[in-house]
Amino acid sequence: MSFDNNWESNIYAKNLHINKYPYGELISIFFNSLKFLNTNSINRQNTKVLELGCGAGNNLWFFAEQGFDTYGIDGSKSACIIAREVCNSKNLKVTIQQAYFDKLPFENESIDIIVDRESTYCGKLEDIKKWWTEVNRVLKKGGIVISFKFSDDNPDLLEIKNGALKAKIIEANTYESIENGTFCNTGIAHFSTYYELFDIFSFCDIKFINKNSSTTIYSTCNNQYNYSEWIIVGVKK
Repeated sequence: MSFDNNWESNIYAKNLHINKYPYGELISIFFNSLKFLNTNSINRQNTKVLELGCGAGNNLWFFAEQGFDTYGIDGSKSACIIAREVCNSKNLKVTIQQAYFDKLPFENESIDIIVDRESTYCGKLEDIKKWWTEVNRVLKKGGIVISFKFSDDNPDLLEIKNGALKAKIIEANTYESIENGTFCNTGIAHFSTYYELFDIFSFCDIKFINKNSSTTIYSTCNNQYNYSEWIIVGVKK
């Protein structure tokens, strides 16, 4: 099973990480990437969009509202319940299943667009590669991958390496039991190097890789938002 139960017991079952609104950077990248689909015109009702690790459904309802045939999976039963409630409250048709990255409940080459907003970092590198092999199976030839992955210059990782943040090392750039911050109580966290991306997404013609980051410079409250991530957009070969 490719799911760390910390996300169920420590996060979603406790109503934590319940995002209500779609992630802005993902939406921008998504619509700017539609041009890569191998079609002259897009029929949204016939374009299947799958979000890996859909969480509370904050991206799913937006895709469905925009007319796409929308699917979501998450390993957390509580997350799936919340996501269904959100989509039902908006009278949107979205198929949400409790499932795992190593065994996606879809036919071969059945999905047009697969979205990963920081869901496939929660494992060791070899596991992550296997998950994306399974993604390759269900993605149509010419289909689009959009993936956000925490990078190896993420502020939390740098704090771990300089000893300011305690964590248990699993392998290179991979830790668990991170004592506080973004990754506290979320199990294993892997931070990807730039060169790893070409291995993980070797089944794709990578169209571009962006670096996205945020640093809180000034705050009058204890609400800092510091991160660094890769954004990968590719088309299945």
